[in-house]
Amino acid sequence: MIGQRTLLAVALVCGAIAGTIYYAGLQRVTVVVAAHLLDADRPIGSDDVTLRELPPEAVPAGALRSTADAVGRVPRAPLWPGQILISSALGTAAAAFHSGLVPPAGQRALAIPVTASQAVGGALVAGAHIDVIAVPVSGRAPAGRQTELVASNVTVLDVRGENGGPIVASGQPRPGVSAMERLGSVVISLPPGDELRVADRIATSTFVLVFIPVRE
Repeated sequence: MIGQRTLLAVALVCGAIAGTIYYAGLQRVTVVVAAHLLDADRPIGSDDVTLRELPPEAVPAGALRSTADAVGRVPRAPLWPGQILISSALGTAAAAFHSGLVPPAGQRALAIPVTASQAVGGALVAGAHIDVIAVPVSGRAPAGRQTELVASNVTVLDVRGENGGPIVASGQPRPGVSAMERLGSVVISLPPGDELRVADRIATSTFVLVFIPVRE
């Protein structure tokens, strides 16, 4: 038969375990998160980040603990509101585009003017793959020039407004940029040599962009 001392010892051990679990459940770690949508083309300011307390198991390795560690650094890719800032995901220099994308080694970035109706209704986003079709403008293009495919399966690096600023995703305001700006151009990545052919068509053609679904 189990003695009273044994039962008391078991009760104390169970109580200690329960207390440890309860205390662990109350623990919180302070981390830095994005206060709103952050792009990769400008350094982080003090108003761009805030602090949040999370359970230790929900905090990824490298998460910043102080806003001072984030201010002045630049996201390597866009960050969504509430996203935890990780040291390895921040750089010291701004990207050329707010998407954070850069042309692959050896390729060039070129902006082609388009309206929403010519660019899949304005639904294109950075990272999409497209074909670029040039349609000759009567009176500007050389006689006999036909509609042609001038770039095939190229990557969209950025989507820009009529005034040259980045187009902001709906519902995700970005300081200093109007979310109502209309599509003005799409920046694409091109192999060497192709940029000359595409640039030559800018003055004499309108462009139609065809979205290419990427399937695994």
